[in-house]
Order: sequence, then C-alpha cells, then structure tokens
Amino acid sequence: MKNLSPISCNLVATAVSVMILFGVAAADDRHDTKFKPVPESKLQIRAVEYDGATNGTLKVELKNPEKTAMTFSATGLYFVPAGNPDTAPQRLGAVGPMQLAADKEGKEVASVEVAPGATIEVALDVFCIDSHRSSPSPKNVFSVGAKRMPKALAQTIEKGADHAVATERLKGTAKARPAAKAAIQAEVWKSRDEKWIKLDGEGKQEVTKQH
Repeated sequence: MKNLSPISCNLVATAVSVMILFGVAAADDRHDTKFKPVPESKLQIRAVEYDGATNGTLKVELKNPEKTAMTFSATGLYFVPAGNPDTAPQRLGAVGPMQLAADKEGKEVASVEVAPGATIEVALDVFCIDSHRSSPSPKNVFSVGAKRMPKALAQTIEKGADHAVATERLKGTAKARPAAKAAIQAEVWKSRDEKWIKLDGEGKQEVTKQH
C-alpha cells in the first residue's frame, strides 16, 4: 500500500472527523428535558425522544422518588411542544399500550410498575390531537401536560383506537396496531373536534375551537 503524504493524511482525518460529527448530530435526537410530575401520580416523567410526525413513538423516562413501588398508566396523558403555543405544532396524546425500552421483544403492556428509587424508560404510542396545527418532528421538545385529558375524552379516544385495531385483526392483518395507525389518528382528531376541550398548551390557534 502506498504511503500517504502528511497533507493527504490530514485531509483524510479531517473528512472522517466531519462525517463522525454530522453522523452523531443526525442520530442524536434525544432531549435533556426536566422531570415533571405525572398527573394524578407521585411518579415523575420526562420526554426524551420522539420518532414520528403526525403520529409515532415517544420515549419517556419514569422516575419513582418514593419508597414504595408505583404503577404507571399513560391513559389520558398528552405532551406539549416547547415554544410559542400560537405557532407550535400539534400536541401528542398517548393512546393504547406502551413498551418497555429494556424489553427486546417489544411486549405491549397497559401499565408498568416502577420500583422505589428506580428510573425506567418506556415507549408510548402517540397521536396528534390538534388537526388544525402542523405536524411535529423529532426535533421538537415535549413536556407532559399539567393534567390528564378528561376521562370521557380519553375513554372515547381509547375506544375508537381499540375498534380500529379490532377491524384490522378481523382482516387477518399480522401487525394490527401498526396497520391501524391512520384509522386511530382519524379517530383521535374526530373525538377532539366533536367537542373541543381546552388542554394545557392552548394558543391563538385554538380561539375558534373554544367557541
């Protein structure tokens, strides 16, 4: 192999460094957000990574600061994008089961127990809840809403989602839930727009919705 000159070596080293730098920047979409209280719970939560657009997967960390185990359920939780609510993209609502990040098989669970003093990561299936806003991206930083959705709204959304998944299963679809995402998204928007309920993160974008 022919030896490279010092100049050529420097150019190669610089090129490799640039590729590594841009590769890390492109792949690193995790956000160093602060823990906030989980509504109606003593657990704490922070959103660390969003993979999606109109809907997708939101990875969150759950922390249990208590001396006893605590159970986490995502039903009714929604997440607000950082920034001016007048121009911010859609908020994300958790719908359906979650997956433990440590579970390589991706088993879906409705709730999870967090041991005393432990911090775990889970992946939530999330769907946009503001049909009139633009879609978010992995670059958007989210924080949990101060309160959960009203139970009636959360139940309506979950019922619509379950129906969409059941419909796919009747078709014999192998992966019913992923296949039903478009239908679930439509159900979420429909449930929200039928009777608008003010949630954390409202802005001027919602003025016409509140009347």
